[in-house]
Amino acid sequence: MLRQNWLWILIGAALVLGIGATTLATFYTDILWFQEVGYLSVFTTVLTARMVTALVGGLFFFVITFANLRAVLWKRENLTVLAGLVMPVSIPLPRNLRRWILLPSAVVGVLGGIAAFTQWHVVLAYLNQTPFGISDPFFAKDVGFYIFSLPFVKLVQQHLWVALLASLAVSSLAYFILGDIRFAPRRLAVERRARIHISILAATLFALRAWGYQISIWDLMYSPRGVAYGASYVDIHAQIPAYKALIFACIVAALLSLSGLFLRSLRFVGYSVVGLVILSLAAGYAYPTFMQNFTVSPNELAYELPFIEHNIQFTRHAFGIDDIESVPFAAADNITRADLTENAATLRNFRLWDYRVLKDTYTQVQEIRMYYKFNDVDVDRYVVDGDLRLVLVSARELDISSLPPEARSWINIHLKYTHGYGIVMSPASEVTRDGMPAFYLQDIPPRPSADVSVTRPEIYFGELTNHYIVVNTKEPEFDYPRSGTEALEPTFYQGKAGIPVGGFLRRLAFMLRFRDYQILVSGALTPESRVVMRRNIMERVQTIAPFFMYDQDPYIVTAEGKLYWMVDAYTVSANYPYSQPDPVVGINYIRNSVKVVIDAYDGTVTFYLADEEDPIIRTYAKIFPDLLRSISEMPDSLKAHIRYPEDLFRIQARTLLTYHMTDPHVYYNKEDYWELPREIYGGNTGEQVVTPYYIVIDVPDQDEPEYMLMTSFTPRGKPNMTAWLGIRCGFQDYGKATLYAVPKDVLVPGPMQVESLFSQNPQIAANITLWSQRGAQVIRGNLLIYPVGDSLLYMEPLYLQAETVKIPELKLVLMYYGGRVVMGTSALDALSQLFGEDLPLETPGEPREVAADVPGLVARANALWDEAQEALRSGDWAGYGAAIQELGRILRELSALTGGGPGAATSVPEGSSSAIP
Repeated sequence: MLRQNWLWILIGAALVLGIGATTLATFYTDILWFQEVGYLSVFTTVLTARMVTALVGGLFFFVITFANLRAVLWKRENLTVLAGLVMPVSIPLPRNLRRWILLPSAVVGVLGGIAAFTQWHVVLAYLNQTPFGISDPFFAKDVGFYIFSLPFVKLVQQHLWVALLASLAVSSLAYFILGDIRFAPRRLAVERRARIHISILAATLFALRAWGYQISIWDLMYSPRGVAYGASYVDIHAQIPAYKALIFACIVAALLSLSGLFLRSLRFVGYSVVGLVILSLAAGYAYPTFMQNFTVSPNELAYELPFIEHNIQFTRHAFGIDDIESVPFAAADNITRADLTENAATLRNFRLWDYRVLKDTYTQVQEIRMYYKFNDVDVDRYVVDGDLRLVLVSARELDISSLPPEARSWINIHLKYTHGYGIVMSPASEVTRDGMPAFYLQDIPPRPSADVSVTRPEIYFGELTNHYIVVNTKEPEFDYPRSGTEALEPTFYQGKAGIPVGGFLRRLAFMLRFRDYQILVSGALTPESRVVMRRNIMERVQTIAPFFMYDQDPYIVTAEGKLYWMVDAYTVSANYPYSQPDPVVGINYIRNSVKVVIDAYDGTVTFYLADEEDPIIRTYAKIFPDLLRSISEMPDSLKAHIRYPEDLFRIQARTLLTYHMTDPHVYYNKEDYWELPREIYGGNTGEQVVTPYYIVIDVPDQDEPEYMLMTSFTPRGKPNMTAWLGIRCGFQDYGKATLYAVPKDVLVPGPMQVESLFSQNPQIAANITLWSQRGAQVIRGNLLIYPVGDSLLYMEPLYLQAETVKIPELKLVLMYYGGRVVMGTSALDALSQLFGEDLPLETPGEPREVAADVPGLVARANALWDEAQEALRSGDWAGYGAAIQELGRILRELSALTGGGPGAATSVPEGSSSAIP
């Protein structure tokens, strides 16, 4: 039996030692990682704040608990314990009892410290707060008080309340056990020392409750009671007086509780509790409810009018929609030849390719190998041959989960397959003869067909890089699929990312962190080898700065030959007074104050301060002076790819559904409430809410076209359009938003109405039915609305893909304008049907010349043939099939070329090249 006990003790000790060693190793390697990425000061600031906050909170709980337990034993020589609950028996005080009270005090202190540990940001924000310069309309307190100070005040009050309430419970229990509180006939007998102690604690708790009611008065700035969010008429004229009465009652209760110092009973404490409960129900609930139902509701608008005005004003400012310029838009069907000429860039950049559809196409024709994957396709713009062109871009990342099981060795996963390779870029408006996307960048290594190039295509940091790797080892890395003698060339990482493996202790630390013994024993590692961890870009930025909210759609860009990821970061709050919270994310204040750039090769993370007017980001800049850099320091090549984030745009669009109404009378009646429109996407009957979309359009009174994010609105319960919103994304006019309101006395078709017109068109319906009967799937892309002059042009691409191998091809372009529905084989074809053949556009109908890299295609074909033969000899049937499939694609591309010599040019005919040449 004794031997078994020792065995369990040893197992427990080993478990505790293992957990402690792993925790220490994780902490140590975290320090090394923050030092490597250059943000050690952020780590130490957060760590120091956590430790100090936890220490203060823990000491606070410990001291209160210990002091109260010491008060129970103060000057006590004997213990009076109960026998049978009512018969007191006196025994000598145990010698070490006073020391033993340290244990429960320490337990309570640890729990209090843990609770305070996570509140470090509340304390730092309070100590470094920045005023907003805007005051609430009733208490005249700066908004910064509600954002920074009030959460801290609540934290202190709640910790005091919990600590003293716990002390009251523990002390009362101790007095009961020691016989100072006992049941007597018809009453509860309480000794003097217990009565005095409990009376003081009760009085303190009543005082804290009075403080809590004062906090509740400030919290009325978030009251949902009225017709609009924030303090209402009843809150100001009934709830506040009720809270003030309760504050007074709490003070009286505190004084009555102190009567226990002189009286031989605690009955006044009980009376005070009962009286406070009754008063809180009567004054705090019944009275405001009575006023709401019998005074306000019969004439609600008259009473609530000024409060609605405050709600509208504060909500619009909190979500940044108060700066949106609202202008009328005629939505007239009067497009002229001059309009077409002036909007040539808009027509030339029609987005024929939906990003979701294009992902399937990229997967089939550009992943090349089973271990590559396109996680997402992003919309961006690039200057190509001097013109701003809308493009779609996707990163070819390495997905180790796609490796065959027999290839998932430790060396392959952590040393060899280390990075993805290159990006694929397609112009949004161009299509090949067979309905496939054209490419500005394609293949491995990246092969450009325009003046866009990538000289450092390796992607070590991305959206799918979720595992650690070790670089600069004795084992060369797999760079990209090659054949012949090139496949034998060793490849090693040349960047600066990673933590040196070093000696035994560091290896041991990494082994414990990753629970991977290979790091400790592998002979492929050298002291100069480096561990690269946290390679997922979202994990990377969230670990460095967890106090920001991040956009869920990072996007990759190429600048000066290198690849970078760009992520938008937001400062948010749920404590902005009078601001209606967003129903999806629950916040009521947001600013896109930070742009984050991550180097895809070496993992360098840079946080750029994009909104210097935001008080929250200025507060964070005080807390972390080494975190943010001015947006002016961002290279121009990256500034060219800044965009307005879609997540923020969605939040603002949802807010505008109600808060475009600035007249409180209109707001109250909800007579102009909007909805987000719906469209048919994918299958012929699948409806969804229209997603915002990026476009390149010509802007009136401006020489150059603009990259813009756009969406539209419809009236509640009606499908017709009522307005559309456009926000500029260019660096100079970033965030400049315009809300275009269409006439209310004219029917302007909304997206779903145009979708219905497309569906009921006989020619379109016949084509969809015919294709569907052949075992193919018809996919309807996003319905996009383009402003041209004072008119709107509706366009929707139609794709066709097989049921088995999904390679969507563009088959038709549907357009609607001026009551007419047309169906074209290209955007130019559809436009010609609407506006005539002789369109006054630049080089109309002329084929675009595309340089044909015939030698490159031939070399690629030969390499693929060699790979296929090598896979055949080794029995790799999957590799053989993939190589042959890619070879077939290359041969088809070669057969489509018309030149035949080096540098030959191939004509891409109208209807299958750009929307407008």
